Amino acid sequence: MGDSPTIRDVAVAADVAIGTVSRVLNGHKSVSDDVRRRVLKAIKKLNYEPDRVAQSMRLGVTRTVAFATRDISIPGFGAIVNAAEEALRNSGYTLLLTMTDEQKDRELNLLRIFQQRRVDAVIMTISNENDAELTKQIKGFDIPIVLLDRESPPQLDAVTLDHRRGVRAATEYLHGLGHTRIALLTGKPSTRPAHERIAGFKEASARLGRQASHGIVRTGGFSAEFGFRETSSLLSGPNRPTAIIAGGMAMLAGVLKAIRTRGLSIPGDVSVIAGADSDLAALATPAITAVRWSGTDEGRMAVQLLLNRLGNRTAPVQRVMLSTELITRESCAPPPK
Repeated sequence: MGDSPTIRDVAVAADVAIGTVSRVLNGHKSVSDDVRRRVLKAIKKLNYEPDRVAQSMRLGVTRTVAFATRDISIPGFGAIVNAAEEALRNSGYTLLLTMTDEQKDRELNLLRIFQQRRVDAVIMTISNENDAELTKQIKGFDIPIVLLDRESPPQLDAVTLDHRRGVRAATEYLHGLGHTRIALLTGKPSTRPAHERIAGFKEASARLGRQASHGIVRTGGFSAEFGFRETSSLLSGPNRPTAIIAGGMAMLAGVLKAIRTRGLSIPGDVSVIAGADSDLAALATPAITAVRWSGTDEGRMAVQLLLNRLGNRTAPVQRVMLSTELITRESCAPPPK
């Protein structure tokens, strides 16, 4: 017998047919407990490692799930990915992680790669929910997809966040302090997080009887660079906002940098609320009021929806929205006189 035992060696050691060893490896219930014990004992004794590639080809599964997110360097995404990886590992799957950089061509290419790699399922965000080509490609994908904080195409399972409630609470809180000129910075409205934040912002103003013109909405990105550029522009104008809501997971750093570059203080000159809580928000001086949700719950729920779909391809579409809450800290005060 050579250094690398084969399935035939296991069959000889256990005194069974090769097909019986294969059935034990693949978890078939047709094998008796006594035979299963003999085969497993032989596998352990010989230190046999089954050929996973060959198994995948026979069974049509790879026990691999692809996770495509826009930027893993953002701490909030790290929590989501960590939770998803742990849940998948506990269910016998391996996570394949990749980044999209919010580029449509990259997303389209990754979908083709996922099919070629024969992954069992995909968890992903997409850059533009209104893009016809991207939507068509996703709808034609023959592998289950769970959308992460996206709602289109509506035929797919999705876990989303209640951004509307979070920004509505933030806006009402600022109005309660006396602010009437509030700026919301967020991503392109073609993505769910952005248009839900905008909807919450407008709903809060309408409920409080404020004129829509008192609110300022700047859209275009979720990045720190976008936050810095738009905050700098707003603060250089003659009628600058007295409060800013940074509606993006990575945006807060850019907003804070712009405020301090202009020599302004928080909250003396301008109040700030982060649309996504983070270590930066909690540890900044002053600590930043923020909208919070659980990235861990988001990652775990995405995996649960995925496992449900793998277990029943024809079940109704699953949609789960996770709650958000406003965490008040030290970055908000009444507007300056």
